[in-house]
Amino acid sequence: MIEAYAVFLVFGLGFVLSVCVIGVLIPIAIRVDLVDAPSARKRHKGEVPLVGGLAIFASLAPLSLVLPFWQAQAGNWLILLGVPLLLVGIADDRWQISVRMRFAVEICCALVAARYCGIRIDDLGHLLPNVGGILVLLAIPLSVVGMVGVINAINMTDGVDGLAGGVAALTFATLAYLAYPVNHSVALQLVSLLAAIMGFLVFNSRFFGRKRAAVFLGDGGSIFIGFALAWYLIMLSQGDHAAIRPASALWLIAVPLLDTMTIMVRRIRHGRSPFSADREHFHHILLLAGFSAKQTTVIILSFHFLCILCGVASIGLKAPDWIIFWLFVGVFAIYFVGMNHAWKVMKKLQSNCEPRRFAA
Repeated sequence: MIEAYAVFLVFGLGFVLSVCVIGVLIPIAIRVDLVDAPSARKRHKGEVPLVGGLAIFASLAPLSLVLPFWQAQAGNWLILLGVPLLLVGIADDRWQISVRMRFAVEICCALVAARYCGIRIDDLGHLLPNVGGILVLLAIPLSVVGMVGVINAINMTDGVDGLAGGVAALTFATLAYLAYPVNHSVALQLVSLLAAIMGFLVFNSRFFGRKRAAVFLGDGGSIFIGFALAWYLIMLSQGDHAAIRPASALWLIAVPLLDTMTIMVRRIRHGRSPFSADREHFHHILLLAGFSAKQTTVIILSFHFLCILCGVASIGLKAPDWIIFWLFVGVFAIYFVGMNHAWKVMKKLQSNCEPRRFAA
């Protein structure tokens, strides 16, 4: 009973702090021009403060200093490494820094996490029948690639009001549920993150009576949230007391991974940088097809929730790693083919109708 009270208390503190900090930061962001203005690629209405990520981090930082469970499993290091990630994201929001500089910071933070914080992929599981996936020399490089990949997957998902925050909230809530029987301290860290994101969603999503977002997450927020997701997915999938399987972790963050891998392959095939900006993500296709921003978010979050259920079921049923992994590969193949068809349809729609106005 006391542990249940702790969960509700931690959630309440994180939520209230997040809401209050956003309220304080909105006028400051407008004053210092930390806002997202409409453009050819961003079709939201008016200038929107880019303070969601800063508010999430600012609500977590004091909790990490006063609540003892943040000292477990290097949780305080997550907050410490979040500082340069947040700052480089805010700098990108405000001044549009180079992609190389942003990636350099992401790689350095991921390297520190893997080398000194134990956030490392040492075991991939059995991705083929009776074939182990223990890593030795490749553990740190693969961990860095994985963390940077998740960071940018979340960044690319942040294209519709409530989408990136909703995806992160579903995954953090699931990880907290799965971690609680194994490590209460880590579960409470995840509850803190979930609470801070839910406070942000009050201002960002259209599920709380809003017609449009009052704040955006910003690159600082998407980078920090992506880093935190990668941190806990790796931590909870490794070691003797792992709460999830390495292959199951893919299902818990399925939508960002599927969309990012598909869009990057498409860009490379067309001779473009895999990190170039465009309007060809899954959410853009749904919007062009006539769905509202709110409907688009509901559709994608529902798909993400179904993928999470598959991942949780695979853990509960103790399905072999290779089955879990290759089923995910099969879903990716179906998603890739479906998106290729959708892009062809999208071109016809673009030539026959005026672009709709929606939140970017």
